[in-house]
Amino acid sequence: MKVALYARVSTTRQAENELSIPDQLRQMRDWCKRNGHTVVAEYVEAGATATDDKRPQFQEMIAAAVEKPTPFDIVLVHSFSRFFRDLEQALSYKKQLSKAGVDLVSITQQLGNDPMAHMLQSMLMMFDEYQSKENAKHTLRGMNENARQGYFNGAKAPFGFRTIEAGRTGTHGRLKKKLDIDPAEAEIVREIFTLYVHGKESPRMGMKEIAKNLNQRGLLMRGKLWRVQKVFEVLSSLTYMGLHVFNKVDSKTRRTKPESEWVKVPVPAIIDAVLFEQATKLRSAFSPKRCVPRRETSPHLLTGLLKCGCCGSGMTIVTGKGGKYPYYKCTNRISKGNASCPSRNIPADKLEELVLDAFRQKVCTAEYLKGLLNDLRAEVAKNGSLDKGQIKKLEAELKAVEQAQNNLLQAIERGALDMDMIGDRAHQNKARKESILLEIAALKRKQQMPLDGISPQRIEAFSRVIRDRLTVPSAFARAYLKVAASEIRIKDQEMTIRGARSSMVGLINNGGNINVGEVPTFIQEWRPLRDSNPCYYRERVMS
Repeated sequence: MKVALYARVSTTRQAENELSIPDQLRQMRDWCKRNGHTVVAEYVEAGATATDDKRPQFQEMIAAAVEKPTPFDIVLVHSFSRFFRDLEQALSYKKQLSKAGVDLVSITQQLGNDPMAHMLQSMLMMFDEYQSKENAKHTLRGMNENARQGYFNGAKAPFGFRTIEAGRTGTHGRLKKKLDIDPAEAEIVREIFTLYVHGKESPRMGMKEIAKNLNQRGLLMRGKLWRVQKVFEVLSSLTYMGLHVFNKVDSKTRRTKPESEWVKVPVPAIIDAVLFEQATKLRSAFSPKRCVPRRETSPHLLTGLLKCGCCGSGMTIVTGKGGKYPYYKCTNRISKGNASCPSRNIPADKLEELVLDAFRQKVCTAEYLKGLLNDLRAEVAKNGSLDKGQIKKLEAELKAVEQAQNNLLQAIERGALDMDMIGDRAHQNKARKESILLEIAALKRKQQMPLDGISPQRIEAFSRVIRDRLTVPSAFARAYLKVAASEIRIKDQEMTIRGARSSMVGLINNGGNINVGEVPTFIQEWRPLRDSNPCYYRERVMS
C-alpha cells in the first residue's frame, strides 16, 4: 500500500533542540518496510499544536488525500496525538479520510479495523484531548505565577520594549526575562500619544493620520509600515503607562477574559498615567458607538446627528434629479423600501436652516441658559457632600502610598531589600499614586465646575456671539453642533434636540470658542465620572 507519513511536534523549540521528528520518521519508515508498504509522501509539522487544524502541512495532506484518485491509502502517524488532540475535529477529519478510502493508522496504537477498534481509537483520542487540556492548564498556571513575580512570558516584547535577562531560577535553571524600555522605539510610542492627544505644530491627529505621518517619515514599526490597527493597539495598551497585562485574552477563542483572571505586571513606564488617560478618553469620544464616523467626515451639517422620529433609524443624505438636490432620508426606507417607515424626505438646506434657527431661537437664548445653569447648581449642591467624602477617602489612601514609597527609600538606604523587589514595588506604588491623583482631580473638577463664576452678563454675551455665528452652515456650525448636540429627532412637523448640559457649560465657560476638528477638553473635564444628567435641553420646535 501507498503511505503518507505525518510527523509533528508542538513547538519550534522542540523541533530545533530535540530529535522527536527524525525519530518519528525513522520509526514510521521502519514500520512501512517491515509491513511491505511504500512511502510516497512525508508531511512534517515543526512547531504546531494539534488542538486545531491551523497547520499548513496537515491541510496539504488532507487536500491530497481527498483527491481522485487518492495518491495514498494510509495516513501513518506515530501516535494519534500527533494527528489531533481535539476529539470532535479528529473524528471529523478521520471521516473525511474514510470517505476518500484512506485509513488513519498509528504505529504505537495498532487497534485493527473493526467496530471495537474504532471505539477504542475514539477513547484514545478523547484521552489525548483531556491530557492536552490538563497540560495547558498547568502551563498557564505556571506562566501566571511567572508573571506575578514580575517576569515576562513570551518571545517578542511589545513595541517600545526589549527583553533583558533576569537570572535563572528553578531546578532546571530556566532563564527568566523582564521587559525594559527600548529607547528608540519608546520615542515613537511617546510621539504617537502626543500626536493623538495634543498634536504637534498642528491640531491633534487621528489614528490614520498618525500612521501615515510615521510611515512618511520612515519611523516604521520594526521594519513594517504602521497601520491604523497597530496605532490603536499602542494607544490602548496599559503596558506603556507601566502596567503590562498577562492572561487577558483567551488564546483559542481570542475573547477577552474576566478582569479577575488578568495578571498585571509592573514594568517601566514610557508615558505617564495622565497622558494615557487623556488618550483613552479621546478614543472613547471618537468610538463609532458614540460618534458616527460620517459625523466627523461628512460635509453635511447634520450627518450622524439626525434620527427618524418614526422608527428610530438614522437619517442620511440622498440626492435626486442628477445629484443636484440633497435630501435627508430615513435609512430604514433606503434599505427596506419606502413602505417600511411613514417618514418623509426633507430637503437638506431647508432642514439645516431650521436646525440652526432652532438653536438660535430656543437653545442659545439667555433665559434658557440661565435656567439650565440654575438646575446644574442645585444638583452640584445636592451631591457635593458625597464627593467630598470620596475625596477624603482617596487622600487617605494617597498618604498610605506615599508612606510606602518613603519606607522603600529607607530600606534602600539600609540595604535591606533586593533591587528587583524594590523596582517592582516602586512601579506598583507609582502607578497607584497616579491613579489616585487622577480620581481626586476628576472629583475636584466636578466640585469646582465654574457655575458660580458664570455671570448673567457672561451668559448674555455668549448668547449674542453664538446666535450671530449660527446663521448659515459652516465649519464652526458643524463643530458647535458636534459639541452641543448628541441627537436630533425629526417626526412630522416636530423636532427634538438632545445634548449634554455639561457640554453647554464648557462652551459658555470657553466663551463659545471651538477648535474645529478637535474634541473640546471641557467635555471630559465636566463629566469625568459620567454622573451628571446628560440631557441639557429637550425642546420641541415646529419646523
